[in-house]
Amino acid sequence: MNKIISLSITCFTILSGCNNHESVLDKDYLNIAHRGASGSTPEHTYVAYDKAIKQNADYTELDLQMTKDKKLIAMHDNKLDRTTNGTGLVKNKSYEEIKRLDAGAWFDKKFKGEKVPELNDVLNKYKKKTNFYIETKHPDMYPGMDKQLINDLENNNMLDEDGLKKGKLIIQSFSESSLKNIHKLNESIPLIQLIDDKDILKLNDKELKRLSNYAYGLGFNKDLVNKDLVEQCHKHELKVHVFTLNNEEEVKEMKKFNVDGAFNNNP
Repeated sequence: MNKIISLSITCFTILSGCNNHESVLDKDYLNIAHRGASGSTPEHTYVAYDKAIKQNADYTELDLQMTKDKKLIAMHDNKLDRTTNGTGLVKNKSYEEIKRLDAGAWFDKKFKGEKVPELNDVLNKYKKKTNFYIETKHPDMYPGMDKQLINDLENNNMLDEDGLKKGKLIIQSFSESSLKNIHKLNESIPLIQLIDDKDILKLNDKELKRLSNYAYGLGFNKDLVNKDLVEQCHKHELKVHVFTLNNEEEVKEMKKFNVDGAFNNNP
């Protein structure tokens, strides 16, 4: 009888262990592809996302801007100048205008012809291949951005409870109001509050407790992270994700500090 009980407990423990790791969020360290595999391909293009997936990134990051006709696109800058052959602010252009631009040749002529992706298309193309780590960029410039993001996610069946528990989606922003808007629309999405370098010194226990009321974790510049900061965040059950790493040595250094994940240009 004791053997049967012992065997049952062992089986239960094994099964419980498996269940604990059904979510990618349970991993000790998340490997997040910074704008896709942006160290070797033009950022925020399909070729960058394809390579990140091949390199087994846990998450593919998408920075969002909004066009004049309220389409969300994957682009880091609020201007077209750096990563396309166009010029001007994204908010002053329609998506029809933007999708005609070249988003690859600036990085290397062999990537000529790569296009700026629309969020809906990225979600539809990759939702069964990767997890998404989405940042609302400059939401103050784009009224309605948060609601449009939730609409696009819903249209792609990205907000079911089971998928969120498994870590299919994380949303981050430097804008606290943007994250709180998203929390009001769906409180099950894990949210990462990005912390500006100048605000790190304000992170006392009272402030960390306040942030933990809506945030799943905090995002920091790797150059300002140390073990004490990570421990302080962990004490308030806040995950720590850092940006941006370029090589294995930097990954090893961050792992020594027990960070929970990092954005990598070479995932």
